Amino acid sequence: MRFLSYEMSNDTPTYMDNPPVTIEQVSSMESGGIANWFSLTTINHNGTHVEAPWHFVNDGRRLDELDPADFVFASPVIIDVTKGRDDLITREDLEAHSRAIEGSDVLMVRTGFAARFRDHEPETYGKAGPGFSESAGHYLREFPKLRCLMMDIISAGAPAHPEEGVEFHRAALGGTDGNAANAFVLVVEDCRLDADLTAEDLALVVLTPIRMRPSDAGLCGAVGLSRKDLAGLGFRHVQEA
Repeated sequence: MRFLSYEMSNDTPTYMDNPPVTIEQVSSMESGGIANWFSLTTINHNGTHVEAPWHFVNDGRRLDELDPADFVFASPVIIDVTKGRDDLITREDLEAHSRAIEGSDVLMVRTGFAARFRDHEPETYGKAGPGFSESAGHYLREFPKLRCLMMDIISAGAPAHPEEGVEFHRAALGGTDGNAANAFVLVVEDCRLDADLTAEDLALVVLTPIRMRPSDAGLCGAVGLSRKDLAGLGFRHVQEA
């Protein structure tokens, strides 16, 4: 069983100049309090978070309007698309993995950028990361089964290419392509896609967003479970592919 999301902390990197995460202990048993508890101050786009259509599509569905089934994925796939500072992930990059994407309901794109910069150079991670092009957003909507995109970068929008980032979000979240194969693709940013994460770890992926009302996005836990994990939890009906 693998966490695909990061824990929140005062060191959580932020996109560009977004307000930071602040976690403060309000009550401490060590100091005489009857319990330990904390306050959390953050915007809903810090750390691992899932974006619903309403984030960029004014008449799109809000996060709090989605069903529980929208956050459970039984056909995950992970692909490696190595990218560096300010690079764009294009339609052509994804087309090289078309056969894998075609059968998936959640696509995880691992660029390797988080492994290189998230902990060691958070400023670089937040202000110079790669992102997706508009063409990639349109391409993802061509797959009828695909419902979600997860990535190891802080945002689908590369800071160096703001217009491409806006248009990618609009395309992926359903603001364009009225005749596309699917209505929208959820976008999950700042995911933990470790280098040793493989297809064998990913029989099932579950997202657990914090749902505000209204909300365009939510802080999100994410877990990947293997077939062995599922069997150990009592899901004996799970069969090997």
